[in-house]
Amino acid sequence: MESKAIAALISDTRTSINRHLIEELKRNGVEGLAPSHGAILYHLFNNEQVTMKDLAKAVRRDKSTVTALIAKLVSSGYVEKANSPQDLRTVYVTLTAKGKALKPVFEEISAGLIGRIWRGVDPAEQNEMVRILKKIRSNFP
Repeated sequence: MESKAIAALISDTRTSINRHLIEELKRNGVEGLAPSHGAILYHLFNNEQVTMKDLAKAVRRDKSTVTALIAKLVSSGYVEKANSPQDLRTVYVTLTAKGKALKPVFEEISAGLIGRIWRGVDPAEQNEMVRILKKIRSNFP
């Protein structure tokens, strides 16, 4: 029964998407980023300044994972971290000019990826797929 292979199918699809993203980043002259940085950068494109805590929640990753991803983005010059003047335990993350310059590249890559994902899939099937994936995801808090 094919339904028993759902986890493998989702995993294989994610691997293919990540490979595609890495190729597209490289084609656009962006190296050193991993697909896991995408959600963080996307959130920062839409939010000028966020705390590490809020960022971890927004990208559905634990704080230690986000800390490691942010460290790579800082060392690559895409983001900056700063302590809150009111509470030194609170760390804010913001995009640098170099990070902001990635936005049009990410938008182009994202549009291409979405087009590729939905190629040959009609709108009703797209809505059903999204509905089902959300339902599956809700089974894993």
